[in-house]
Amino acid sequence: VDQPAAVQGNSNRRSVSTLKPCAKDAYMLFQDLCQLVNADAPYWLVGMTEMTRTFGLELLESVLNDFPHHQEFSFLLKERVCPLVIKLFSPNIKFRQGSTTSSSPAPVEKPYFPICMRLLRVVSVLIKQFYSLLVTECEIFLSLLVKFLDADKPQWLRAVAVESIHRLCVQPQLLRSFCQSYDMKQHSTKVFRDIVNALGSFIQSLFLVPSTGNTSATPNQTGSNASGNTGSAQTNPGVLGMGGGATVLPAFEYRGTWIPILNVTVQGSAKATYLEMLDKVEPPTIPEGYAMSVAFHCLLDLVRGITTMIEGELGEAETVIQTTTEATSLPAQSSEQDLQSVSDQSEKELVSRAVWEEMVNACWCGLLAALSLLLDASTDEAATENILKAELTMAALCGRLGLVTSRDAFITAICKGSLPPHYALTVLNSTTAALSSKSYSIQGQNVQMISPSSESHQQVVAVGQPLALQPQGTVMLTSKNIQCMRTLLNLAHFHGAVLGTSWQLVLATLQHLVWILGLKPSVGGALKPGRAVEGPSTVLTTAVMTDLPSISSMISKLFENSQYLDDVSLHHLINALCSLSLEAMDMAYGNNKEPSLFAVAKLLETGLVNMRRIEILWRPLTGHLLEVCQHPNSRMREWGAEALTSLIKAGLTFRHDPPLSQNQRLQLLLLNPLKELSNISHPDIRIKQLECVLQILQSQGDSLGPGWPLVLGVMGAIQSDQGESLIRTAFQCLQLVVTDFLPTMPCTCLQIVVEVAGSFGLHNQELNISLTSIGLLWNISDYFFQRGEIIEKELNKEEAVLQKQAEEKGVLLNRPFYPASPFDCLWLCLYAKLGELCVDPRPAVRKSAGQTLFSTIGAHGTLLQHSTWHTVIWKVLFHLLDRVRESSTTADKEKIESGGGNILIHHSRDTAEKQWAETWVLTLAGVARIFNTRRYLLQPLG
Repeated sequence: VDQPAAVQGNSNRRSVSTLKPCAKDAYMLFQDLCQLVNADAPYWLVGMTEMTRTFGLELLESVLNDFPHHQEFSFLLKERVCPLVIKLFSPNIKFRQGSTTSSSPAPVEKPYFPICMRLLRVVSVLIKQFYSLLVTECEIFLSLLVKFLDADKPQWLRAVAVESIHRLCVQPQLLRSFCQSYDMKQHSTKVFRDIVNALGSFIQSLFLVPSTGNTSATPNQTGSNASGNTGSAQTNPGVLGMGGGATVLPAFEYRGTWIPILNVTVQGSAKATYLEMLDKVEPPTIPEGYAMSVAFHCLLDLVRGITTMIEGELGEAETVIQTTTEATSLPAQSSEQDLQSVSDQSEKELVSRAVWEEMVNACWCGLLAALSLLLDASTDEAATENILKAELTMAALCGRLGLVTSRDAFITAICKGSLPPHYALTVLNSTTAALSSKSYSIQGQNVQMISPSSESHQQVVAVGQPLALQPQGTVMLTSKNIQCMRTLLNLAHFHGAVLGTSWQLVLATLQHLVWILGLKPSVGGALKPGRAVEGPSTVLTTAVMTDLPSISSMISKLFENSQYLDDVSLHHLINALCSLSLEAMDMAYGNNKEPSLFAVAKLLETGLVNMRRIEILWRPLTGHLLEVCQHPNSRMREWGAEALTSLIKAGLTFRHDPPLSQNQRLQLLLLNPLKELSNISHPDIRIKQLECVLQILQSQGDSLGPGWPLVLGVMGAIQSDQGESLIRTAFQCLQLVVTDFLPTMPCTCLQIVVEVAGSFGLHNQELNISLTSIGLLWNISDYFFQRGEIIEKELNKEEAVLQKQAEEKGVLLNRPFYPASPFDCLWLCLYAKLGELCVDPRPAVRKSAGQTLFSTIGAHGTLLQHSTWHTVIWKVLFHLLDRVRESSTTADKEKIESGGGNILIHHSRDTAEKQWAETWVLTLAGVARIFNTRRYLLQPLG
């Protein structure tokens, strides 16, 4: 058939001259169908006086559904079909369940099921096939559908209305059109928002006003297990028993109202039951749970549809823009056409993004209210899983679109579902308070979000202690809490890149859950079951005890996957963990309870898996851990030091690109926190620090390079008053350095080794360490003598560089014993350190130091330049004689001033005087020996 010309908008209903014969007959036939359904006389079907209205509606539906692309019908759709449908809907709009006719001036016609059901079928076809032609009319139809869900409508009318809405919910592109045509228009009805909110209000009304009619199942309902009982708080009809066994029916139960969940449809399809009852005349009996089950599937299919559609379009847009941008990235290859293409794609995405954001903004509040209520009421694991999946996908979509408020709202719902009822978690309660103040509008009426019930119909699987500052006693976790926890972990695992600041919500919830379950941090930051330090132990069911390793593994994998996050997302994660740790530190102040170490352990775990980009997170990470190391709580300090030292060791052993040997800045960055620990006075922290240094020396000593000054500085920072244990550990590190690593370190660090060894000689905690350190100085001098040429060459080279830098800055080179050569300066520093030990208060130290000093000068003095001997005489030998004489004189004066006094004190001072006299004699002899053996060098000096 030839394509007919478009129908002109005239009012001649009897004939249209522009149509060809076949099209004209079809037009007249369809027009007469409308006339007959409206109980009017036909124009073209001469002799036909009447037609059953139900049959006429079926014919109308069939024509509209089977021949949707014939333009000759468009005029009739607007002028005849739509007004007819609205007219026939009138009884359904005006009727109120339970109202009496005496209160109205005229009797209200009662809705007639066969007509209403067929009208809804016609409306479904009109919306699906002719929406773009009937935008205004469809707005009226959709508003009527929403009204039919009101609680004062007959149950069968609400059931067929929710079935009709379900047909819309499985068509996301149609929902998108609603949003564009209505919700995004300034003065239009927010149709898409109203549909979602109406579903939420409908579900809420089913809990508040339970049905009490006959609930027998319909034959056409396949796979349903409709119960003949109505829900009540006293008797739960959800348990059916036969013989010795019992089966628990899936259901929603809320504040005494029990509603079964029926198997009404398959995922993604809208298989209706009552819209297909074309053979029924009387209103069908709706089984309890049917309307709820269809509404539940409406929500799930709506979420599934719009998230799949938006994410698909978003991914496609990002791919196109990325491809186009890459193609035009080289200026030589890009043209004006290519650049215009990029601009067009970007503009197209902006337009699409506005639609996506409006769709989410229109529906999230109603969806969240309904899903949260259903989650609280669900007693079925599969239903709970579907609800959680819907909340997860909405949270992820909102995050991807950058809609922070809605994202946080869905995440908060999952978090609250993971914790016991009314659990005092500030970060969640503040978010909930902000959301509960919101209300959503349905046809001009504000409906408040329903508050969750404190009743629990789930199996209790764990009983444990709440985290510090919670109410005293124990709290219980149910199987649903654990199910929500798994969803939360999946959300963070797969969608961490879009969580942003909501990491705080997620991690705070996980921290409290692992505390209740009794999971404690172990080596590397992983969580393992552990005993509580005080209070009642955690009580777990066998199933949860078996499941704990799996939960711990999921939590660890969550942080292991942080290596795949972009830099911004990783910083959000680190900031959230640091914030959580600060809260734990605050709770641990003045509190004898065991602190939560979750955040510190996970900071360690996160740092360990992000070594390839450790530079971007090192400062905030280690800066916070240094704060933890200063905490008065020893357990908190212990884990702060464990995390910090583990990260430093891991950073030094990691194969960086370029390697640390070629990246001095990174190596110093990694070692600097180790040095910062020296500012902390707690002995347990310093022990951890020194143990770390020892392990670094044993594993990385050969490759420390420019990091040696920092490592040696840690050893030298130990003070005499810090205890034998610390001094012994630090000295063990020094011994290892002198024994194994002098040849591998830069020669510029040798002077630091001398100073650190000398400082240990001055420690008065343990005499053996002081004497051994003098032996180390002798070994060091021996090393200088054996490798003198190599050391001198490297020091001169470094001196030239420093001299040049000083000249460029216009300053003088500043170093000890200048202008002696760098190698001679090294010897002079060694002599000076031994000279300090020659006047130590302990006689054994003085004697050993003097012997070593004079032996060193005697054995290795030939290496010194002739001019340097002047410095040796005046700044080492004569200076030493002055100090020994001064100390001897001081001892004599103390004896004279004390007079007789206590005989023990007198004896002690008498002994000290003799010992200093002995030191003076030995020193004088040593200096004389030097003068005799080096006379040929000293003569020119006078």
